[in-house]
Amino acid sequence: MPTQTQDGAADLYVAPNGDDRWTGTLSDPAPDRADGPFATLRRARDVVRALKGESGRLRRPITVMVRGGKYFLEEPLLLGPEDSGTRECPVTWSAYADEKPVISGGRAVRSWKPYRGAILQADLPGSRGGKWQFRQLFFSGKRMTRARWPKADPTDPICSGWAFVEEPAGEDHRTTFRYKPDTFRHPWAKPTEIEVVYWAASGGWNSRVPLKAVDYENRVMTLVHGGWQFDMPGWCHSVFFQKDNRFYIENALEELDQPGEWCFDSEEGTIYFWPPGGSLRKSDEVVVPALDCLVDLTNTEWVMISGLTFTETLDGDNVHREGVEGAGGMHPRPGWRYCGDAVHLKGASCCRITGNHFDAVGGNGVYLEGDCLRNTVEGNEFSEAGANAVCLLGTRLKHPVFNRVRDNSIHDCGAINKFTAGVFSGMSDGNVISHNRIEHLPHHAINLSNSPFGRNIVEYNEMRSVAEVVNDSGAINCWMEEPPDPDAQRCGHVIRFNYIADIRGCVVRDGKVVRGGDVYSCGMYLDNYTSNCLVYGNVIVRAAFGGILVHAGKNNLIENNVIVDCPAGIRVYDVVSVAFPFWKPMAGFMRNHHILRNIIYQTADDSLLFAFTHEWTDRVIAQSDQNVFWQAGAAERGYALQRGGGDRGSTIRLAQWQMEGYDLESVCADPLFVDPTRDDYRLKPDSPALKLGFQAIDMSKIGIRKTGTAGRHRKED
Repeated sequence: MPTQTQDGAADLYVAPNGDDRWTGTLSDPAPDRADGPFATLRRARDVVRALKGESGRLRRPITVMVRGGKYFLEEPLLLGPEDSGTRECPVTWSAYADEKPVISGGRAVRSWKPYRGAILQADLPGSRGGKWQFRQLFFSGKRMTRARWPKADPTDPICSGWAFVEEPAGEDHRTTFRYKPDTFRHPWAKPTEIEVVYWAASGGWNSRVPLKAVDYENRVMTLVHGGWQFDMPGWCHSVFFQKDNRFYIENALEELDQPGEWCFDSEEGTIYFWPPGGSLRKSDEVVVPALDCLVDLTNTEWVMISGLTFTETLDGDNVHREGVEGAGGMHPRPGWRYCGDAVHLKGASCCRITGNHFDAVGGNGVYLEGDCLRNTVEGNEFSEAGANAVCLLGTRLKHPVFNRVRDNSIHDCGAINKFTAGVFSGMSDGNVISHNRIEHLPHHAINLSNSPFGRNIVEYNEMRSVAEVVNDSGAINCWMEEPPDPDAQRCGHVIRFNYIADIRGCVVRDGKVVRGGDVYSCGMYLDNYTSNCLVYGNVIVRAAFGGILVHAGKNNLIENNVIVDCPAGIRVYDVVSVAFPFWKPMAGFMRNHHILRNIIYQTADDSLLFAFTHEWTDRVIAQSDQNVFWQAGAAERGYALQRGGGDRGSTIRLAQWQMEGYDLESVCADPLFVDPTRDDYRLKPDSPALKLGFQAIDMSKIGIRKTGTAGRHRKED
């Protein structure tokens, strides 16, 4: 029987040099190799179950320590109710001391032989005929580049490596397009092994779809199916190709021409790889993913997973799980494959996922599904995940409640699927997303998604350089379009004390992909009827389209925020109700917004304080006052964009705006930041904002806390 846990000791041990026939009570094999640690997590789980005995309950806490090294799981570690602990006697799965256990969902590829030049080939048993699909290959733990054309510049992968659509072609403009002359260097022997990664319509809709056929003479590509789309009753928004849409192709053997590239012939079950060093040594490890989940906790309570590294899992398409609500356009579709989750919780409560590293997993890092209650995801690092870092989704009847996602470092995720977020919360309620550092993502930092039935709290997060690729986006995003009923009540989120900086997006301009521009990249995006939200004490700096965009909702309170160098400080307007039949019943819904005690600071002459367009009436703004406006270079400071359709409407000066009863106590004055040139937006004691009731924002509390559960940062930080 394992002994009582003491400092630095555990009840059970797992190690790469262990043996499942041993007792698992020793951290190292005995000198005579008669006893020692277990070899597998599964064996440790079974022994923990046995410790409960007939009562099914633990008499004391149990700790399983995992020694450093790499563990290739044959199947996910499944933890159910029988693996639960209690408040007094939790079950902990933890890394041993300062060691680094790596939990892999992959399979090592061996038996390489020469193919051509430095390119090697290997057969992958059981994969022939498309039975095993993946978009990742790892060399010594690092994700390699799937062969592509055009090539991307590694110093600027967002703006480089693109081909462009000349025009839609054929009868179905969702699946067929003509590419521009001189796009490709040569034909491909197996075009059906190729995927086309593209941005359609206005350039904000990303998909990756297998190639069905290519007509080289007419420069026409036909895809197996259409890409990203909404499906709603009365409104099916399919995404069509347009002139100058950008794209590239992946997985063509003919384009494998650089060290570090690879491709996979799924028909023959053969992998081709050019090792970064030109050859493989015996110590080199090549891995391809085989599992889409590593740990699954279903109806489990009081379990902690700490200090482990999860990696090398399968990828999939840009959809969420079956049976969840609030996923927006990422709902499941026939024939599309879900990407999986490194750690999946369903119906779990009081569990902790803490201090782990989710490194280049193919799908999501942690997914809380259904009625998950009071779980905590904290102090982890999520780097280069194929999809989202953390997800919380359920249904209106069973959804995540009172969970905490805090003090995590999330960066460079969305590596495969771009319509993703650092934290994606769909149908959920009462969760707190706080003190995370989120940076370098293609889409949202935090997406509260389509969830009008729950109120979540987003606070003290630091978000930088997100929404880098997808336009019509925001660092913090949410929408409440369901149901399309003007009388339906909508819960509101609390969004406070967050720091958001450098939200630029990118567009195609003059045949090139460039950063910035009028691409609907906002600091905060209260989209599609988002209502009843408190937006308080946030600092938003350099967002390409606007600081805060309120789109068609009602009853939002925007107070005590600092908005710096955004083309429009605050935008309030309605596009969807006037444009799409699905939302026709919502006409006139937008009203009763309060904009109080904010600082809007601009250094560009042509920047806007407010933009009120589409469906403007005097009901839209209930109150706007005690704000501080500053446009450093403007001869006549302060003007608002108001009234009328289109994107511009008519421009009026602040004085006229005041004549209509708004901002009578607001002032045009320098707010006296401590040092705006260094992004120090604390206020000097004599700031006019303080005299109007603005409450100083304590910037030291924003971001990962340095004590307790601090996550790791990017290497260059």
